[in-house]
Amino acid sequence: MRAGHKSILSLLMISLGLCAAAPATAAEGLVVVAHPDTPALNEETLKKIYLGKVVEVNGQPIVPVNLKKGNVLRISFMQQVLSQDDDKFIAYWTVRRYIGKGSPPREFATVREQLDFVRTTPGAVGYLDASIDSKLGLKTLLKKP
Repeated sequence: MRAGHKSILSLLMISLGLCAAAPATAAEGLVVVAHPDTPALNEETLKKIYLGKVVEVNGQPIVPVNLKKGNVLRISFMQQVLSQDDDKFIAYWTVRRYIGKGSPPREFATVREQLDFVRTTPGAVGYLDASIDSKLGLKTLLKKP
């Protein structure tokens, strides 16, 4: 094999490896949902809520929830809504907790557990894959493709 072919083959292998390592995103998109009594929230406010900078809106406490670290939907949410990765988010909350500025959003192992909590908790905010037909009884706040 000639040197030029080897370098092209090497680039192709690296590209394939990067594609395989990239996290999968939600196939149908991402939807941020809330308890029906939650006021309308824009994307910037949602970001501030998940970062602990906004804890109530119009006098109502807002309760953000998250899926466990490593969940594909959580990775998608972090990238699309918070514009950061899990490690940065966890480091951010480690510092905030240490200096007494709150606690990170409560985490759930499954989307079903998260949605059950959001449905029954006034002010709760969570997210799901747009293909999941579990939005009944929830308020849609944001849709991401």
